[in-house]
Amino acid sequence: MRHILFTTFTPLCLMFAACSTKWNYVDTGTSVGYYEGTMLEYFRNDTWHNWDSIAKVIDKCSPEIKAYFEKTDASITFFGPKNIAFEKFFFWAKNPNADVTNYNTADYTCIDEFPQDFCDQLVTSHLYIDGKVMRDDIALVETDEEGVAYGGGMVFTMVNGNKLWVWSIKNSFIGVSEAGDIELRAASVEADGHTIVNNLGTIATTNLENKSGVVHALGDQYFIGQLLQN
Repeated sequence: MRHILFTTFTPLCLMFAACSTKWNYVDTGTSVGYYEGTMLEYFRNDTWHNWDSIAKVIDKCSPEIKAYFEKTDASITFFGPKNIAFEKFFFWAKNPNADVTNYNTADYTCIDEFPQDFCDQLVTSHLYIDGKVMRDDIALVETDEEGVAYGGGMVFTMVNGNKLWVWSIKNSFIGVSEAGDIELRAASVEADGHTIVNNLGTIATTNLENKSGVVHALGDQYFIGQLLQN
């Protein structure tokens, strides 16, 4: 099992102004719970500019992959990487001595450089096509006496073949255990469904519905590439 050290990251917007991508990131996840359009239309038209990058990647995908995001039958679940995940992906390639795992092994400097097969792999590693799964469909985590997660939740087999373990927890409220809101957390796991490869942290925003299905926005801890490792 690998242990990932997460560090605080401050976006360096000036570095990412090239390649026709907006980097004016606002950490809100989204401003709507339901978008009256397809998932790709939602990504393109998000006024908070969280999804410019993934929209551009999807546009570069093969037609059969892109088509999932243009459907109107509400059948897919997508764990969406926000702009900040792409900012970090390009930042670490330009700073090879940074003390984190560099997943940008091809040294891409912008999305325009991504080949179609890489776009397909990236998108399908986040894409589940066997139904729309909402936050409340995901069971609570099961923990041992030391509070270490060992079961519960739901294991998704993504289109790319990788597995994503997602579980829910109930937060405390005014000091009362499990009396607060429900939060989703996620990890990339091996074939057994629970041996963690990469801890993806808290899902920032859940249940972002549209005509194609639902988006769950990955949090700021997420690094592009973490779901391509298993």
